Amino acid sequence: MENEELIKEIITALYEKGHILTLWNTKDKQKQKEGWRLKNGQWSPWFLNLRTIGSSPRLFTKICYVMASMIAQYDLSLIVGIEMAGVPLVGGISATLHLAFNKMQAIGFTRPLPTKARTPLEALDIIKTSSISNQYGQKNYLEGELYDGATVGIVDDMATDIGSKIIARLLIIEEAKKRGVTIKCNKVFYLLNRNKENRQRAADFVNEKEKALYPAAIDLHYLIEFDDHIHFLKDIMKPEEYEVISEYQKNADKFQKEDVRQKIINKR
Repeated sequence: MENEELIKEIITALYEKGHILTLWNTKDKQKQKEGWRLKNGQWSPWFLNLRTIGSSPRLFTKICYVMASMIAQYDLSLIVGIEMAGVPLVGGISATLHLAFNKMQAIGFTRPLPTKARTPLEALDIIKTSSISNQYGQKNYLEGELYDGATVGIVDDMATDIGSKIIARLLIIEEAKKRGVTIKCNKVFYLLNRNKENRQRAADFVNEKEKALYPAAIDLHYLIEFDDHIHFLKDIMKPEEYEVISEYQKNADKFQKEDVRQKIINKR
């Protein structure tokens, strides 16, 4: 019950502070007309934006505490934020681990690939055919110290599917390989889960046929299961807003049709 109250407090604040964005509450005129494209290519009438979480310091502090409490249970050599939303989170989490849990935690972050990849296989092709090391200054796919036997955790804001987490893991392991060290990177921590199938998909990644993606069972840790906790937003959303987003969560494929999307956008 205590955890449910915490989830209610956080998910409500995310909506009221404009981090859970919808066609109805966004101030962005373009997004009001178009909605959002997710990393997996799907259209969505809502989006979680924690890139601006620094504008809500009280909420940021609470989120960092919750995520720090998840991470404190494990002995991790390094926690790595996925760019961009994961970068401020690892900083706040590390500080919280020290102040609230008396635990020092090294942090790092991933850099973006030279070109966008929507799937792990696309990322693998990009890694094989391009490099960021010849750009100005000194750049690596992972900025952070690695050593032989290190255990690395991945930190992000949310997951639609686990594709971006597998890509981040690939970048980290490839960077370790380049540095001549062997690491373990099988734990992922984030705030909000958009798809209940993600946990099983992560566990089943051990059966991945493409060995260059380094198959292993991936352990997901998160606070908010959006499908289970969207009801906390019912009283603060417009009735049609709540109905559409609830229906989208049940059947996102239906909303990929242009006529369905336009009907929703025109009615908002």
